[in-house]
Amino acid sequence: MKKLIIYSLLLFWVVSVKAQEITQLEETNVTFQPYVTNVDSYLDNSFSVMVDENYAGEFSKNPIEFMKANFDIHSFISFLDEQSNSGLQKRDYQYYRVTFNTDKGDLVAKFSKEGELEETSQKFKNILVPSEIRRELYRSYKGWNMVKNTYTASGKSDQIDEELYRIKLKNGNRSQIVKIVPERVGSDIVAIE
Repeated sequence: MKKLIIYSLLLFWVVSVKAQEITQLEETNVTFQPYVTNVDSYLDNSFSVMVDENYAGEFSKNPIEFMKANFDIHSFISFLDEQSNSGLQKRDYQYYRVTFNTDKGDLVAKFSKEGELEETSQKFKNILVPSEIRRELYRSYKGWNMVKNTYTASGKSDQIDEELYRIKLKNGNRSQIVKIVPERVGSDIVAIE
């Protein structure tokens, strides 16, 4: 029994000493690969990109911020410069039009040849409507249900100048379309088609 304890302690000591050795690892490069790097199609200076979202509605919640966080136009232009031997090559474009697509809609962004964002336009269908608009609809249209909606917006640079929600409401066999401009919410100025 005494020998068993001594051999166990000796074995434990050998394993502990062996575990303390330093292992030299080779150098590894880690890079960040954004979500929107796959260009699906292109036609002259227009490019189409499919967006991969981490969760449903991530892109449609704020498409311009999503684009700015996950798409680098300068790297994209450099990529086009490097592709001079393939069919996807940079020419002397005056601008680049990049369309970011999801199953709910798209964002079209126009960049100058220097890579500056000039204008954007968005169109989404059946997205989560902002809470202030939901409250306005509930307050103004009690008993009505939203069955579908469309959001359109456009603007210069990364600012939205015009935006509109077009919402179809149903109450039994009656239906109506309500147009809401978000900046007018709460002012009782709502257009009905």
